[in-house]
Amino acid sequence: MASGFRVGIVQHNPVVGDVAGNAERIAREYDRTLASDPSLVVAPELALVGYPPRDLLHRTGLLDAQAAALDALAERTADGPPLVVGATVRTAHDTGAPLHNGAVFLRDGEQAETYHKRLLPTYDVFDEHRYFRPGEGPVVVTVDGVEVGLTVCEDAWHDAVVTGQRRHGIDPLAETATAGADLLVTLSASPFSLDKPARREQRFTDHAAKTGSPVVFANQVGGNDELVFDGHSLVAGDTIHDRLAGFEPETAVVGVPLGDTSAETVTRFDRDPARQARQAITLGIGDYFAKTGFEEAVVGLSGGIDSSVAVTLAADALGADSVYGVSLPSTVTSEQSIADARAVAENLGINFDVIPVGNAVEAIHATVADSAVSLTGVAFENLQARVRGDVLMGLANERDALVLTPDNKSEAAVGYCTLYGDTVGALAPLGDCQKWLVYELAAALNRAPPADATSSTVIPSGVIEKAPTAELAEDQTDADDLPPYEQLDPVLEAYIEGGRDGSGLREDYADEVVDEALGRITRSEFKRRQTPPPLRITEKALGRGWNYPVAAAYDHVTDRT
Repeated sequence: MASGFRVGIVQHNPVVGDVAGNAERIAREYDRTLASDPSLVVAPELALVGYPPRDLLHRTGLLDAQAAALDALAERTADGPPLVVGATVRTAHDTGAPLHNGAVFLRDGEQAETYHKRLLPTYDVFDEHRYFRPGEGPVVVTVDGVEVGLTVCEDAWHDAVVTGQRRHGIDPLAETATAGADLLVTLSASPFSLDKPARREQRFTDHAAKTGSPVVFANQVGGNDELVFDGHSLVAGDTIHDRLAGFEPETAVVGVPLGDTSAETVTRFDRDPARQARQAITLGIGDYFAKTGFEEAVVGLSGGIDSSVAVTLAADALGADSVYGVSLPSTVTSEQSIADARAVAENLGINFDVIPVGNAVEAIHATVADSAVSLTGVAFENLQARVRGDVLMGLANERDALVLTPDNKSEAAVGYCTLYGDTVGALAPLGDCQKWLVYELAAALNRAPPADATSSTVIPSGVIEKAPTAELAEDQTDADDLPPYEQLDPVLEAYIEGGRDGSGLREDYADEVVDEALGRITRSEFKRRQTPPPLRITEKALGRGWNYPVAAAYDHVTDRT
């Protein structure tokens, strides 16, 4: 077996659909590896089109562009090491899905071999059976005397349990090792969730131990719509021998311990949830703006914890000059709330204005009253939020900016938000953060403020310590309408992410909290369908992966129809 086998990993941040730009970046990084004399260079899953491309895969022009890009990349290997790149390839079959999700092996100026992904995820945020046909067997290629087995992403998750049952019946990595692979290469677009990098590392060391072959895992990085990809590409043997950067692109040439497990190992992955969440959310915000072409974020600042954390994350991602904060007080807004909003803006160094909306609210209320209908109670409270939403969207239109909604996962789950009001915007940075994590993020942001911050503490202690409130009525607090968040959050997490049913939850939590939480989840589905996508940082976000019908007779409380 060859010794000194080195692999160049191009941890790539693609723009979905930008085949030419993605190919150019891969070519540039491939050239950079040459100075380190790699035996092989690899790029992530669907690196040419970006993941997930969704229905762009129905466009013939995109597929033709990929084919041309593969030919151009192949030419580079005429005088250099082989390159494995993830791409969609047309199938030779006349029936079934028209495409394969492929790992294309480029060598000596041509497409020498192509592996077709065998396990296609169709659960949570994944929908690959919609587009792809599964492959039918392993592919092993010889590089400098080493037998290299090619696999793609889900192939390494064959034993994953989904909805309480193992999803797949075959083990592509084991079959590839049995076919003679000395080294397993996995191209991946594995989205981030809290603690997933650590769990991923354990998975790949287990694969290496089971197959007797080290694994090179090349992962995509970057934000694409609501998904965030964390990178953390790695080399796994009996332990993790190399790890690339998290949440940023990196290209590195790494040694592979073929038959030698004495290589120096890397430190354990940092599992602090607030630090992980901050890195993921700032990357998601930054890429959402960069990849859609917008440069400024507009955030409504209430003086509360959610908007304070959301605007700080926006400043962290985009820079203070690219964030505009607005306080929109009504007649029930306290002077302290306005002062707190102003303090956060000043501490961040962002642009800030106070635009009172009380007169607009009263004018609309009077107009409706003239029609013999009076808006009272919740209807009047929501009117304030909707006027604010209109102002924020108007400001964003005028400034060619995007609104970020500060709503969190706890509120979205139980519908404690105003449709077309505080939910307006293009993206929900905190949409997959429960209330407890919002507070953890506030503490983390105060410990390490954004680079442009003008104060060492960006979120005042008064904001953190005050009782959460929508402040749409005098002396209102969230606890007037909801169970305390310290009771509500564990129930929501167990139900949404843990998949537990109502009867099981009642064994561990108060009946009234379970009934209130699950009843509100059922009634609020229509709201979640019409709100901005949440940046996904858990195993089950209330976005694309939460796929319940609106007009249905199912009751989450009793878990029956």
